[in-house]
Amino acid sequence: MDKRILSLFLVLSLSGQAFASASEAGAIFLTIFPGAKATGMAGAFSAIADDATASYYNPGALAFFTTTQFSLIHANWLPRLAKDMYYEFVGFVKPLSGQAGAIGGHIIYLDLGNVEAYDENGNYLGTWNPHDLAITLSYGFPLNSSLGIGFAGKFIRSFLAPPEVLRIVLGVPGGGTASSFAFDAGVFYKSSLFPGMTGALVLQNFGPGLKFTATGERDPLPYLLRFGIAYRPIWNEVHKLTLSLDVNKVLVNITKDLREKGAAWVAGEAFKHVGMEYSLLDIIALRVGYFLDREGAREGFTFGAGIAFKNFRFDIADDSRIYEYGETSNRRFSLTYVMQK
Repeated sequence: MDKRILSLFLVLSLSGQAFASASEAGAIFLTIFPGAKATGMAGAFSAIADDATASYYNPGALAFFTTTQFSLIHANWLPRLAKDMYYEFVGFVKPLSGQAGAIGGHIIYLDLGNVEAYDENGNYLGTWNPHDLAITLSYGFPLNSSLGIGFAGKFIRSFLAPPEVLRIVLGVPGGGTASSFAFDAGVFYKSSLFPGMTGALVLQNFGPGLKFTATGERDPLPYLLRFGIAYRPIWNEVHKLTLSLDVNKVLVNITKDLREKGAAWVAGEAFKHVGMEYSLLDIIALRVGYFLDREGAREGFTFGAGIAFKNFRFDIADDSRIYEYGETSNRRFSLTYVMQK
């Protein structure tokens, strides 16, 4: 396991600044898009959300599920930064009887690796593993054959540093761990005017921020507005083609940004996701996407593939090309089990 020698201040900022700019939000791990299928399409998935990651991307999509699904997702997260960081995701979807929709949920765990920290005088402070955890339960139901809505609640816990280290370096009582809760809401629309087209509107992570010290301010959660559209121009028993687009905007300080930087900057700062999937005989799938986060200096192509056998599907994706510092491998691996109807 890699050991990184970091000051306390780097440890306290690692979870936010190592992965994205995303304004001044904390708990940035909530914006890491899970699922190898979604990652291969650059996270352009809110208007698709047809697997066990639906409770993350759009709880409204749960309204139209007809099969029970379970997914396990693993990633050695950004190994060029540290070889011992990893990201785990467990998700499920369970349809209810009749037209009552479905329940879903997921657990996210991000381990930032083994950290050795020293103060400014070189004194050893200790070794620990900063980590983040989120547990989400969701429910989605159809209002009619075209429109589904869903809601989710989540518990969030983040551990950055032991309290004794905070006392030594910052002179503050306790801290280092913060917990909160948040809510999501999503809408999923299936167009009757344009068959094969779907739309999504999702609000995520609305709740009180995280407070890591007894005397410090709360770091706001990454309040997120997600808009997506998808279109299936080819959809038959042999060939399936899906095109998708997502625009995601972290809403922290949006009124201040509109006032000081203008609407054009706010629109430009939003995350843009474009994806495509081709499936042959529902057995083999190939995916490509393009992601743009101009302010966070993340831009580039993503790639993925999947293979299905009976009730199981294995997917792999890589988004390493979106990072400007030369990340060479940032893969997601997903194993999904779909129960027969």
